[in-house]
Amino acid sequence: MTEARNSVKDKTRANEAIFDQPARIHGNNTRIGRVVTRFWAEAVLVAVAVLLWAPRLSGPLSLKWDASTYYVLGTALAEGKGYRLLNEPGEIEAVQYPPLLPLIVSVHQWAMGTSDYVKVGSALRLTYFVLSMLFLLAVYALARKLLSRLCALLVGVMTALSFLSFLQPSDILYAETPFALVTMLFLLCHQRNDRPFFAAISGLLGAAAYLLRTAGLALLLAWIAESLIRRRFRQAALRAAVSALPVLLWQVHIWRVIASDEYNRPAYAYQRADYQYANVTYGKNSGLVDPFQPELGHVQFRDLGGRLARNIVSIPSALGDEAVVPHEFIPYLLGQLQQSLHVRFSSDWRSQLASASSACLFSAGLVALAGAVLVATGRQWFLALYLAITVAMIVAMPWQSQFRRYLVPVTPLTLLFLLLALLAIRNWLQRRDSRWACVTSVLAMTVPVAGILLVQIVLATHMLQSMQPVRYYDASGRERVFKLIAYPGEWQALDSAFEWIRRHAGPTAVIATSVPHLAYLRTGHKAVLPPFESDADTAGHLLDEVPVGYVVLDRFGLPGISERYAALVVAHKLLDWRLAFTAPDGRTRVYERTH
Repeated sequence: MTEARNSVKDKTRANEAIFDQPARIHGNNTRIGRVVTRFWAEAVLVAVAVLLWAPRLSGPLSLKWDASTYYVLGTALAEGKGYRLLNEPGEIEAVQYPPLLPLIVSVHQWAMGTSDYVKVGSALRLTYFVLSMLFLLAVYALARKLLSRLCALLVGVMTALSFLSFLQPSDILYAETPFALVTMLFLLCHQRNDRPFFAAISGLLGAAAYLLRTAGLALLLAWIAESLIRRRFRQAALRAAVSALPVLLWQVHIWRVIASDEYNRPAYAYQRADYQYANVTYGKNSGLVDPFQPELGHVQFRDLGGRLARNIVSIPSALGDEAVVPHEFIPYLLGQLQQSLHVRFSSDWRSQLASASSACLFSAGLVALAGAVLVATGRQWFLALYLAITVAMIVAMPWQSQFRRYLVPVTPLTLLFLLLALLAIRNWLQRRDSRWACVTSVLAMTVPVAGILLVQIVLATHMLQSMQPVRYYDASGRERVFKLIAYPGEWQALDSAFEWIRRHAGPTAVIATSVPHLAYLRTGHKAVLPPFESDADTAGHLLDEVPVGYVVLDRFGLPGISERYAALVVAHKLLDWRLAFTAPDGRTRVYERTH
């Protein structure tokens, strides 16, 4: 009895002791606390991404440049016509763009039962929203393999704030966003490549990367090279076989098309000319000294050294532009600095500050490359190998203006290597026997990171607050207006120019323009590039052969197709062409053939 009474007292005291203790979170609250503690960085990254997406979640993705080509190819697949460029007379088979992104477009069209771009493009925007979020989470997960949680979060946030690597690619129907995601997933799976399941997934992701962009070949080559470096020759042979499958499938398609009568009997004389970048292979197009000035001729072996030297020198700046901020936005950033400081810089000061800013971007690229060298000496050397092969492929190409697009998937690696190099510099300074060692080591890390974040935030805020209108028209001519990042006046002028052609052109009219695929989507008429001929008579005869009924002169400036070639024909044969329409900008014009 006494023992029972004592037992009750003990339990009572125990319960009282529990209630006397400070309150603790138990049960579900404990699990929530653990989740918050474990995933706070991911939550911050998702929040940043949502803030960057919130102003641009409505409307279709942009159709600029290659985006319209991907959509045309996707429409052909959805309509069961094969892999064809519907804008071209004869609807020729395509041989340059790998088919995975057009296939994604066709799946959207098939699921929605329409090819209407406003509807399908809006659905594609939501798809890109999901893909970009997954991309950022994959970037963070990869960075955590080498960095602390805070530093990995910085890599993710800086990637999200990068204009060229996140904001712009996620707003346009380019292959860069899905390609970057597939690349990051490959690199994550590669971390566990010793397990058969992850090895198999790596192979599938590598194939998907190649079928999104031929630049995915760098991923496959690095995968094979790793096995050779480790002297695992059987594994290297297996990886080579897996890698060869998507490459051979795509090349077989190209060889079949090139050998066909359709290819060798084009609908018009210059349809498969080497400068027709959408109609020929990368090999033919890159064989020109300048694909946008074919009169300069083809690359000779002696010219390769000069091309390589120029491209190699430009790589650090390209990496800095890609990861931090494009150098063409430096004048805007300097203007913001003037307003913040309430001072007015002289032209000399502005020039010197612009040069200093460009030097900083170049230095950021160099430091990132130094970080890649550091990583190459450690366990994660495959990341440095992949960057090296990517850069090696890029410097062999003639399109220096396109380097930025090729560098999109390696931007997270660039930022990762940059932070690792800064950490190495900080640690080296901390070991110095100096009274200023502590201060300088902190500054070496915080000043560059804070500077990068500051300029990125300023630019991202500006781009989101100054989104430009894009106008779409339905069959009845009713206008719908949406907003896009980086859709300047020269593109807006084309909206009205193509709409005028849609309303006034005859059913068989063919358009010559710098953006034929966009013209086709906007007007429903066949559209071609103007001939890249410096002789006006030759160019005129080639246009007659198509035959072209409308010539659209734009004001892009670069790559100069309209100014250098199309305008020359119109100016030389004034009696053959009449000015039919002038866009609101006063400089974009539509010329109609008079006879």
